[in-house]
Amino acid sequence: MDISIIGANGSTGKHIASRILLERLLLPTDRLQLVGRKGGSSANALYGFRQDLKDAFAEHCPIIDIALHPEEVVADIIVMAAGSTIQAHNDPHKAPPSRDELAVYNQQIALPYAEALAQYGHGHEVVIVVTNPVELIVEIFSQRYDRHRIIGMGAYQDSLRFRREVARSLNVSREAVRAMVLGEHGDGIVPLWSSITVQGFSDNETICAIRKVRSSTSSRDFPETLIRMRNDIIKIAQSGDIAEAFRIFDTLPPDIRIMIGPFLTLFAGVKTDIATANASVDLIKSMLSGKDTVIAAQVSLANEFLQVNGPIGAPVVISPKGWDAVYPMTLSDGEQQLFLQSAQSIQEKLKRWIV
Repeated sequence: MDISIIGANGSTGKHIASRILLERLLLPTDRLQLVGRKGGSSANALYGFRQDLKDAFAEHCPIIDIALHPEEVVADIIVMAAGSTIQAHNDPHKAPPSRDELAVYNQQIALPYAEALAQYGHGHEVVIVVTNPVELIVEIFSQRYDRHRIIGMGAYQDSLRFRREVARSLNVSREAVRAMVLGEHGDGIVPLWSSITVQGFSDNETICAIRKVRSSTSSRDFPETLIRMRNDIIKIAQSGDIAEAFRIFDTLPPDIRIMIGPFLTLFAGVKTDIATANASVDLIKSMLSGKDTVIAAQVSLANEFLQVNGPIGAPVVISPKGWDAVYPMTLSDGEQQLFLQSAQSIQEKLKRWIV
């Protein structure tokens, strides 16, 4: 098996490469391809990074090669991690840029790789999209390649965060909690409280536990509650008291924490690249498990779920071939309303973004 990482010299790309080797996902006879841009800062740096990986994982290191042109990308799994990110900074009065501001820049980076895949691909490649805005990049690749082989990891990472935060609030391990987040990887997220199951809890016990920890009694109220609580936390962070902001953050409901956590991380001057890389590799491991696995991920729908078209976080069945089908789920009325609103918002953004 071969894996290519587009943007391998970026912080997230480096962590993905290291985690792949730590997990021993590739045999010594397999290939890891580090992809950068000729003439860019990564062109020379990738050679040094390759040597560092060889030194670190000498006993079980796969073949590592370097590609500097889109048409040279050849692999069974292609991880699209190139592009600008929401930057960490140390200015508490400066709000981090939105994902919208990344769209114009990052689509120009993604387009040559999507077009090269359409022209030179063999039809069996699977693309894991990490680059934000993930819905935009998923759509760019899906318009040019088999949409069932394009998977965005945003909703997968959001679901991992949701499981962890629910588990914290219920004082159980994350492995005991099953939960999903659909919708946009951004403000349009849709936490599915109706999807939660807790190992060792009866249905009634789960319902009672959820009632105590969720941010509102109805999913319809979630966006307003999120905006209010996030603004309160940001004011504290902007005052320079990061420790107090994190203290209050720990008292918030779990569905609010999954959105505010990354913001606070950035206000503290740190990027979220380690968590993103770990989630990306976990997704790859799930895909390669040989089992049909149900996850939440950004895919380009064609009326398969609630009659929605276009890219959005949806429940899908994945396999080594990509995503095979949408998993049928029944959402509450409020969750369905939020999902449809998220789909509409994404479509409005795509009309502005896609040239």
